[in-house]
Amino acid sequence: MDQKTLRQERKSYVVFLVLLIYFVISLLTNILGPIIPEIIRSFSLSLTAAALLPFAFFIAYGLTSIPAGILIETYPKKQSCFRRLVMSFCGALAFAILTRYSVAIVSLFIIGIGMAMLQVALNPLLRVAGGEEHFAFNSTLVQLVFGSASFLSPHLYTYLVNNLGRQTSTIYCWKH
Repeated sequence: MDQKTLRQERKSYVVFLVLLIYFVISLLTNILGPIIPEIIRSFSLSLTAAALLPFAFFIAYGLTSIPAGILIETYPKKQSCFRRLVMSFCGALAFAILTRYSVAIVSLFIIGIGMAMLQVALNPLLRVAGGEEHFAFNSTLVQLVFGSASFLSPHLYTYLVNNLGRQTSTIYCWKH
């Protein structure tokens, strides 16, 4: 295999990873809607208190997009992407471990920062990896992937809510 073919395969791999990350971003962003009623019920929240949850997530986008662009110019894009994924994971893990309303707001803010910075880093990476001549097509493909994940996220949430409890209780019954 010659060098040019190897480089093109690596670039195709990076484009695929960018599409996959956008899929995950959309899943996380759009699963907020179906989760909110459960959070309202679990924490006995008013609608105002519940509205602060997605607000914390989306205000992070507004506050960090411009600083993220400046940081992306300073640090390597691939390392920045990995760090932002880890940051978002830590935000989600914090809420999974410490299930309190105050932690949920901070957690969603941290996840929002990670997602905003990730999106800012992914666009230039997509342009470089896919080539400038294919950027319009790849950007449209990103929107298709983002939209499909947006459609799937409530279905995924419903599946997890309906089936996770059953599997756990079935395993529990098998042990006893």
